[in-house]
Amino acid sequence: MTAPVVPVDPDDARLRALERQPAAKAAPAAAKEVEVLFLTQLLRAMRKTIPENDLLPRSPARDVYEGVFDRTVAAAMAERDPLGMVHSISEGVLKPGPEPADTAVGDLPGRDRRGR
Repeated sequence: MTAPVVPVDPDDARLRALERQPAAKAAPAAAKEVEVLFLTQLLRAMRKTIPENDLLPRSPARDVYEGVFDRTVAAAMAERDPLGMVHSISEGVLKPGPEPADTAVGDLPGRDRRGR
């Protein structure tokens, strides 16, 4: 009897590595992974807009190649933080701002419930 086939998720290994890092290093690294994931999805969506042709027919091998290519290009793009996600997420996590005001839904700041 053979062992069941368990799919391997490469992103799972990256997330496990982030869990073991100290919080000061994990926040920027996690923010970079979010940006890589976003850019990968963006490249994949952009690729879907290109019409199919007979030069390179659809195949599982082509899908794997394009997935790896998109991830590699996204990682290279994320090194320069083009969307500012790493900076903004890191700043928000490491340097939180003031707590939001505790107001009820529908109330305007500076006014009582009667609208005065």
